Amino acid sequence: MSEIAVEPLPEQVKAFLAKHPEGQPVYMLNLLKFKVQATYHDGENISGAAAYARYGEAFAKLVASKNIDGAHSVFGGKIGAWLIGQGEGEWDAVAIFRYPDAKTMFETVSSDDYRKIHKHRKAGLEGQLLIACDSGGMFD
Repeated sequence: MSEIAVEPLPEQVKAFLAKHPEGQPVYMLNLLKFKVQATYHDGENISGAAAYARYGEAFAKLVASKNIDGAHSVFGGKIGAWLIGQGEGEWDAVAIFRYPDAKTMFETVSSDDYRKIHKHRKAGLEGQLLIACDSGGMFD
């Protein structure tokens, strides 16, 4: 059974960094669940999806401003129909983002610039599964 969260546990961060060596690309698969109503401190009345969209736009600008070679969005979209298996509203959207390596990812999301935009993520996101994938072949 999956457990959604908004922030990683310290042991998850340690295992992630140990498994993904410096210089090796990492793809982050995001399964996203949005709050019905965003929770901004000023009480702004927008949906969680709209708040998260603000985060996504600001994050793309942040990555572009840092000129991080090889970091980019691979895919993002709303969850559609279930083709294999079943689900009932566990996820609203999916996104895949590529980083040049795990160290660069953590430097990016630990920066002061990132802290300024994180409020939109926190306001809009009920929880997520964030799955780190390497670029190795599946059947190697």
